[in-house]
Order: sequence, then structure tokens, then C-alpha cells
Amino acid sequence: ITADAMHCQKETCEKIIKQGGNYCFGLKENQKTFYDDVKLFIENPPSSDNIEIFTAPTEKGHGRVETRRCYKVHDISWLENRQEWAGLNTVFAVEHIVETKHKTTQEINYYISSLAETPEKLMQITREHWKIESLHWILDVVFSEDECRLESEESNKTLNSFRKLALHRTPNICQI
Repeated sequence: ITADAMHCQKETCEKIIKQGGNYCFGLKENQKTFYDDVKLFIENPPSSDNIEIFTAPTEKGHGRVETRRCYKVHDISWLENRQEWAGLNTVFAVEHIVETKHKTTQEINYYISSLAETPEKLMQITREHWKIESLHWILDVVFSEDECRLESEESNKTLNSFRKLALHRTPNICQI
């Protein structure tokens, strides 16, 4: 199960693990101390041996160059209260650098996971999650889905189908 930071809760992790699942959650400041500890460790590791880095092939297109790196921490024994997070195996970060002729932006997102995967696989999981987030953003911003006030469940399902059909028939809209 992948989800954004809103779902990064101890109770959620416990429920997923109890049901035999695994999780990969964004980590933000709604878990302030946890976030700060992970961020500080990844930015200033005591030893480079404890961080494995995967750099994805550079992607060029649409007037920009994108570089992505995943920083996976091997040993999380230093992390206080880690036992409170059911199944926690991995903390990692994904750095995203975008260069255009006008500017360069850099963003680093932090994550926790019950999976003990390679940095390459962890990056793939987060990218798949953001494809879903992008779809929801388009449905909300382009189609104002959140503002729809239809009361009938069937009407909502029908309208949802039409919105997704429109996205399917208009492939460039996903490149906004």
C-alpha cells in the first residue's frame, strides 16, 4: 500500500502489517520528530557505508532534464521509537532535480516502508504512487471533481467514467 504523508500513522502501519500487507508512506512534518531524524540522518550520515544510492537514468524531454536519486538507509537501529512503527524496515529519500533553460529545481521527499527493497525498487514504487497522485490532481484541477455536488452514487460513478474516458482519449493532458 502506498499513500501520502497524511496516512503515515502508527495505527495505519499496524493494521496493514496485521493483514499481511506492506506499506510505503511519504514522511512529512505531521510526524515532526520522526521526519527531522530521518532527514538529518540522510543529509549527514555518520558513515557513507550506511546509505545506498541509486541514480536513475537522466530523462530528457519537453524542454527539461530530470535526474532522480534514491538514498536508502541500510541500518535503522539509530532511529528512536522505530519499534512503534509496525513492520518498519526501511527509511529512504528520493531526490528529484529538474533543469530547464530558465531554472533548476530540487526536491527531496522522505519515506518509510515495511519493505526491504533495493533503492531502485523503492524509487519505482514511489514513481508509481505519484502517477496515481497526478491522475487525482488532473481530475480535481482540470475537471473540478472535488467540487461536484451530485448526490446520486450512480451519477457520480457515471461522471467519473466520463472524466477518465476523456483522459484516456486525450493523452497529452497527462503531461500538464
